[in-house]
Amino acid sequence: MPRPTLIRPTLLAVALMAIAVGMAACTSPLTTFEPASDAADRILSLYILITVAASIVGILVLGAMAYILIKFRARPGRKAQQIHGNNKLEIAWTIAPILVLVAIAIPTMVWIATSSSRAVADDAILVTATGYQWWFEFEYEGLGPDGGTLVTANELHLPVGRQVAIELRSVDVIHSFWVPALIGKTDMVPNRENRLEPFVPNEIGEFWGQCAEFCGVAHANMRFRVHVESLADFDAWVAEMNEQTRADPEPGSAEARGKRVFEVLGGCAACHTIAGTAAAGRIGPDLTLFGERTTVGAGILPATDENVRAWVSDLRSVKPGARFMPTFADTLSEAQIADVVTYLKSLRVP
Repeated sequence: MPRPTLIRPTLLAVALMAIAVGMAACTSPLTTFEPASDAADRILSLYILITVAASIVGILVLGAMAYILIKFRARPGRKAQQIHGNNKLEIAWTIAPILVLVAIAIPTMVWIATSSSRAVADDAILVTATGYQWWFEFEYEGLGPDGGTLVTANELHLPVGRQVAIELRSVDVIHSFWVPALIGKTDMVPNRENRLEPFVPNEIGEFWGQCAEFCGVAHANMRFRVHVESLADFDAWVAEMNEQTRADPEPGSAEARGKRVFEVLGGCAACHTIAGTAAAGRIGPDLTLFGERTTVGAGILPATDENVRAWVSDLRSVKPGARFMPTFADTLSEAQIADVVTYLKSLRVP
């Protein structure tokens, strides 16, 4: 009878390791390995500590198992050895896990204590994030007209180098706020106010956010973007969002026709707000400066003309489960929908 070979198991193990290494090299917009804030830096440091500790334990345990399995295996002319009891070994594998757990627990407890007790700076940007099925609303305290509240949806703008304190709410079911490059996930619970650890963005860019708690059929499509920009760009965005009188589009233009369809024929103004216009609805997302947004449908698609047209025409075909918005393809002509798209895309910072 031929001797058993280790070639096939070895090749399988090498192949699996190669696949694991290849998958580890993949990147994603929702990654914790590219921190862009002080809070995300601390989360990554703790994550690396735990990963290193777990890897060391895994290597030692699996290595010891492999050594024992090979050294004491049954082979021609020799029976497998059976060893019963070893006091030194049992003491060692009792103490070692305790030391590992202590090494992980101390920095973890310190991180929890410091993150939960971190003070909000006097000049911090105060934001209330509210989860709806299936989109996010953001309210900036003190940045609205006359020191009131500035409201927007699905795209959060923040200045680099300035502390941000975000309060979390939900109006329907449990959602979860998660921007892995900036801050860890925290639930948004109805009738309860949760608060994120205050954090300071330290890198300009666009960062992806996602609802991380299953909240219904469109949960996977409940996303948002965070735009971290210079203080000057942030101030310009705030000023334009607060503009109370917007110049009317040129009469007869596609923008003017689209504005009329939006406010009158389509009835969109009953649900949506566009600051500085007659549109003042509070049921759906605020669309002020919609033309500045990079996405449509709560972050699920790039805000191209084609995607915006599909979103206006039939939201349910773009985002299954979103049941509140009418299917305008049934009530408006293609030309009217095209005019609405042109109008929405024209809502930009001059």
